[in-house]
Amino acid sequence: MVATPLEPSPEAVSRARRTVHETLAAWGLDNLADDMVLVASELVTNALQHTSGPIVMVLQQRDETVLIEVADVSSALPVPRRESADDESGRGLALVEAFSDDWGYRRRGNRRGKWVWCSWSLSPMATKHVDQPVPLEAAS
Repeated sequence: MVATPLEPSPEAVSRARRTVHETLAAWGLDNLADDMVLVASELVTNALQHTSGPIVMVLQQRDETVLIEVADVSSALPVPRRESADDESGRGLALVEAFSDDWGYRRRGNRRGKWVWCSWSLSPMATKHVDQPVPLEAAS
């Protein structure tokens, strides 16, 4: 497990990206880096937009799953919204949903705030992204 405290500043996003990239490389999971770096950026950006307090990002590998969790002190819960072509922001949770296998949130127990989490399965049968098309010969 890697826990990274992040100051509520613009540098938090680049630090989160760097931490995810370095951690995945150390775990031998570079193949997940693009998606997980993007999602971590979105989660930390959302936390920065909704709170001025401390933020913590946690990366964990459990069995066949890799998780990113971001905690902040805002009591506002994440609500996905439908974006329109004219929106200049508000696509963060749509990206989180599109680029992770699962996501959600939970309140921080007796402390103010919440954890927003997302996960990626390491099992090839559980991924929602199709990596290889089925050859035509095998499909018929």
